[in-house]
Amino acid sequence: MKDERDEILDQLFSTVRTIRLDTDAVGEHFETRLMARLQERRESWALWSAWAWRLVPWFSIFVIIVAASSVLIDPARSSDLFAEFTNGFDEYQVTSLIAGG
Repeated sequence: MKDERDEILDQLFSTVRTIRLDTDAVGEHFETRLMARLQERRESWALWSAWAWRLVPWFSIFVIIVAASSVLIDPARSSDLFAEFTNGFDEYQVTSLIAGG
């Protein structure tokens, strides 16, 4: 009895293997679907880029105000442009030479 079931099952599997799947429906209008999806993505990014470009003047005004205030308000400003980079480095060198490190 088990052998008959196995034979029937094997026949069914072999029949199914011989049937070719119809994939033409998947390929129909593929380009149209692809272009529609790309258009949707473009529209979503267009909204963000439009807002970003609208805010650029406001951000640039903010940067100019901060730069001007840092130049005009800081009374202890050094005339040396590289003072901030070398500040304390000379002392560090002397200390390391004396300490032998």
